[in-house]
Amino acid sequence: MMRTVVAGILEREGRVLVGQRARPAWAAGQWEFPGGKVEGGETLAEALAREWREELGAEVEVWGEVYRRELDTPAGAFTLVALRVHLLAGEPRPLEHRALAWVAPADLTRLPLLASNVPIAAALTAPA
Repeated sequence: MMRTVVAGILEREGRVLVGQRARPAWAAGQWEFPGGKVEGGETLAEALAREWREELGAEVEVWGEVYRRELDTPAGAFTLVALRVHLLAGEPRPLEHRALAWVAPADLTRLPLLASNVPIAAALTAPA
């Protein structure tokens, strides 16, 4: 069974939230859309809400899917799914990230994004 990783897209005033990874060493300093692994028995929405609670101290409601792709990386194969989230309670805080930033989608490519997250940034700026 292929692992699934979820990433959350939170928008506010034309900007999206990204977090700077603190670990593992190969990813430290790179930016990502916050999320994490789907555990056994969880839906994508449950996993993403749990990850945001654990990593950002924020309660979110998960909305629609933005992006999905199967990836083969040095860490193994997995499916990456990006979903829009809506903030219900709590202001996101960097509990597990070095820093958080609100970035206009067009400016995301100026950051050192995790390679797996680059196409998500492209999907956010693609014409509807």
